[in-house]
Amino acid sequence: MATNTIPSIETLPVEIFHRIFDNLNAQTILFSIRPVCRKFRAVVSTYDRFSCDFKSISQSDFHLLCRLVNPQNVISLTLCNNDHTPDQLALFIILVRLRQFTRLHSVTFLGIDEVQFNEFLKSISVDSLTSFSLNIQNYDNRRKKTTLNLLLSIVSQKRLRKLELGINNDRLANASWPLNCTIEYLVINENITYDNIYNMLVSFVQLHTLIIKQNFSITKNIIVTNFFPKLTSLTIEKLSTTVDKFESFLSMTPSLVKLKILGEGWILNGKQWEQIIQIHLPHLHNFQFFVSDNKPRAQTRDDLQLIIETFQSSFWTEHKKWFVACDFIRDRPHKIQLYSIPICKYVDRYE
Repeated sequence: MATNTIPSIETLPVEIFHRIFDNLNAQTILFSIRPVCRKFRAVVSTYDRFSCDFKSISQSDFHLLCRLVNPQNVISLTLCNNDHTPDQLALFIILVRLRQFTRLHSVTFLGIDEVQFNEFLKSISVDSLTSFSLNIQNYDNRRKKTTLNLLLSIVSQKRLRKLELGINNDRLANASWPLNCTIEYLVINENITYDNIYNMLVSFVQLHTLIIKQNFSITKNIIVTNFFPKLTSLTIEKLSTTVDKFESFLSMTPSLVKLKILGEGWILNGKQWEQIIQIHLPHLHNFQFFVSDNKPRAQTRDDLQLIIETFQSSFWTEHKKWFVACDFIRDRPHKIQLYSIPICKYVDRYE
């Protein structure tokens, strides 16, 4: 008589377990799955693609995880100094052997001291990096040159595709970025000047996405000498410049498909932007913006309607199907806000 075998997760092949583990962090694998049974303990012991994210972890779990994980089996590492995890990076240096991290694909340092950054990068292997994120909290001017050299060594890695930088603008000044970088996705989390962005664009020839989250200032007239045809997505969350200067910048990015702009001190004119887009951005499909300005006198509904009318040509409403709204804050009628719909930024009416 045939017997029916009851399916059990324990009968799954090791490879299936490892595929599941690829979607879990190290804490879940080691603290929740490993203790269940001998089978799971054995499966975990052969897993070599751990993702260690220490952004939110208790100190006791942090100590235990550092003890249980073999550094050679870690491919993703996130370390963080903040109010919840103070001095985490300094403690990590004490608890582990940095030189054993030889297979890292992704590294994220949040709130790191410049001295610690120097120590880390001199010890770990960066040959396999595909993603690198850096946020420096405390600076040491004695390390300025060394920091830049270490950063250049990371950018020169042929496998690197994503770079995220939260570092003072002066640390990037006069950087001789390696030519033909393989970076495709760049995020800037600190204020940065046009000159530093331009120098990156010249070298990051594979870049298709650029996100600038802090103030991006263009203070001088731009002489267009280069074009960046690979760049298809541009987001600037704090734009500080004139429309004319920004138009010169956009003329170098003719392949943009997505453009998102947040800024203060100026208001878009629909007719002017219709010309800019038709001349310089023929492939633009997704255009989002939220801009505001303080006017010399209180604005009325009629004033707002005059602005809106510049965005009601067939180009905006029929061809592109982009729709725009404009309003002012009731308690501050001098300040107007102009934005695309759906809105790409929460409106704070109590600022």
